[in-house]
Amino acid sequence: MLNTFHAIFSTLPFAFCLLWSVLVADFAGRKRIYAAKVLTVFALTCTVLYFCHAVFFNGDEIPAVRAVYRCVNLAVYPLFWLYIRALSEEHPLPLKAFWVLVPAVLDLLVSSTAYALGKSPDFGEIPQRVVFLIEVVWVCFAGIRRLEAYDRKVQNFYSDTEGKSMVPLRNFLIVFLVTSIMSGLMNVLGRSAFTDAMLLVIPSILFTVLLSALFYIGINLEYTATEVAPAREPQEEDQDAGESQNLMTRIAALMESRQLFRTPGLKITDLATELGTNRTYVSNCINRMVGASFSEYVNTYRVRYAQELMRRNANGQTLSQIGTQAGFSGETSFFRNFKKITGQTPSEWLASYGEKP
Repeated sequence: MLNTFHAIFSTLPFAFCLLWSVLVADFAGRKRIYAAKVLTVFALTCTVLYFCHAVFFNGDEIPAVRAVYRCVNLAVYPLFWLYIRALSEEHPLPLKAFWVLVPAVLDLLVSSTAYALGKSPDFGEIPQRVVFLIEVVWVCFAGIRRLEAYDRKVQNFYSDTEGKSMVPLRNFLIVFLVTSIMSGLMNVLGRSAFTDAMLLVIPSILFTVLLSALFYIGINLEYTATEVAPAREPQEEDQDAGESQNLMTRIAALMESRQLFRTPGLKITDLATELGTNRTYVSNCINRMVGASFSEYVNTYRVRYAQELMRRNANGQTLSQIGTQAGFSGETSFFRNFKKITGQTPSEWLASYGEKP
């Protein structure tokens, strides 16, 4: 019974990574999203890593498998970083971006040479663990900063960011950071510390769940930086204060007189087309003159309009109908933005408004 228990949990992460590799590869093939292709490589590398773990925990590891394990162990976090870059950059990754895989390649060459010369399987073990820990910390912190920068791009392109924001992945990355620290500690302790069947359950379930969550999020992220990349990035001097003020006046006129904010799925390119100008000018103008993103600016108008409809709701419309009439893409978007801007849900605001004399 104990042997069966050990066999199950020693192979569980490998089995799930293999399954997710197939699902992610299928998603990448159907959607033709470059970032998904990078995620597929990451998933396959995780599969190889946990295959090596399964071999080790079942006592069948040979020098060749050990060399492969050392290589993929140093490759998983750099590949995760490349996936984040692929999500947050508008163009396919340049060849120079793959320099982060150099430690993994070098380790493979060094360990393979060592094995060929009859050296111990633990040759260079301490430097390898140090490099791994550096990768863990660097990738997680750098990844969070990059995804936050991408979120700002999304906020300045779409008025409705549901399904397009990197917030779920960024939140997962924070959890992933904690788990990665644990991974680093386990790496310092060494795999031999978890050969006991009961101890093996903890890392087995933990990494199976977290990697599954990551891959699930990945195949649900169909929007990448390609959609929000500007055609050109004007320099700060391209707009002086007078031009910015004039443009802001025209933007406000479109919002107030023509109620452009009520357009479902409004994008900054739509606004720029109406104004006959560059959408990056429009974005920079709103950021500087209002101190808000395009999404925040538009949704403020929508919330004000919704409040007015709620004040004089003679037709007895539901809150969801009011939100749609104000331009929100759905009830979730309406409630989330209303709470963000007013500090209350629509129902709470309506109740407090009714209490006023």
